[in-house]
Amino acid sequence: MTCRTLCAAVVLILVASTFPVVAYGQGIQIETAPQVVREAIRQGEINTFQIEVTNTGAVPVKVVAEVVDLAIDEYGYNVEVPERAGYVWGLQEMTKVSPEEFLLNPGEMQIAEVAIDAPKPLSGGRYGIVYFAASDKSAKGRIIMVVRCGSLLFATVPGTEMYSGRVKDIRLIQSEDSRPGYFGGFDVIFENTGNVHVSATGQIEVSNGKSTVLKTALRGGTGTVLPGGTRVYRAELGQAIPDGDYQVTVEFEFEGKRVSAQKVLSVKGRQAYLE
Repeated sequence: MTCRTLCAAVVLILVASTFPVVAYGQGIQIETAPQVVREAIRQGEINTFQIEVTNTGAVPVKVVAEVVDLAIDEYGYNVEVPERAGYVWGLQEMTKVSPEEFLLNPGEMQIAEVAIDAPKPLSGGRYGIVYFAASDKSAKGRIIMVVRCGSLLFATVPGTEMYSGRVKDIRLIQSEDSRPGYFGGFDVIFENTGNVHVSATGQIEVSNGKSTVLKTALRGGTGTVLPGGTRVYRAELGQAIPDGDYQVTVEFEFEGKRVSAQKVLSVKGRQAYLE
């Protein structure tokens, strides 16, 4: 995960205006380090660490810190969880940043102290993003550009981790290729049923009992799946599969564990289905 994927420019229109939009924040650029924070935290204690925020732009900026809960969707994209969404794996309610607001001239760096006040009892993992929103401190008028950059937080309570997962589903990918035996491939859904994030890798094998017609790794980005979350892994098919019945076997490995699932693939001409 790079800071670039967590940074965005947002134009805030404070009052409706008829004159052209002017980017008062032009030249704003900030960076955070580290971009991913992995912390072992102790329940019943205040756990602290630091994030560096640097003004790498051309103008002085005002910076405001904000903590939001983090989820990762089934395709591996980071998702902000709305407040009061009933999300049990977030860090927002127990995390504070100091200072919450500060000024940075070009080239200056500010150390922000992040404190996680972990309740007791607490187990497994908790996840969030610390955002820093920068705006031109000299900007005046009705339109302000804000650049927001953040660091991912992965916090784990040592000794309380429960690693478990399952293959939730195996699906066929539809294809526009009308030739017999051709279809897009397979989408495999992995579900994290534990209480901490895992990095899962998988493979798929298609065989007819006599020979293997397909054996390949499943693609799923970094493979990081948060607790309660799912991830779509994909295997694309670049060959025709002859008519017949086949056994499809999927296997995942994560944190020293292994899970698998099987389905029967039936192929007849242009038709293919799983059961």
